[in-house]
Amino acid sequence: MATERYVVAARLKPGKRAEAERELEAGPPFDPAELGLTGHAAYLTDDEVYLVFEGKAARSTALRLAQERLTDVARWQGMVSGLPARVAEVPPEARRLYDWRR
Repeated sequence: MATERYVVAARLKPGKRAEAERELEAGPPFDPAELGLTGHAAYLTDDEVYLVFEGKAARSTALRLAQERLTDVARWQGMVSGLPARVAEVPPEARRLYDWRR
């Protein structure tokens, strides 16, 4: 199975950028290595947050995390509007706040 790159984006609610920045700089509330990921990163623009998952089953790992970590998901629901959506790439103007590599 090839390494997969799964990128999701969510639009920030007005006035929530600083809170999202603090959350992302603190790193994920899980151990990426324990989940079998080979890379995980978080990026921020003025109005969107981007999460990158890399590994053999990156998409299914990200979806499983969203189902299993409801407390973390609920905290983010206060910062983003709507549901996260898969995107092709992180835009070049996004600032990387967290980057982990195996």
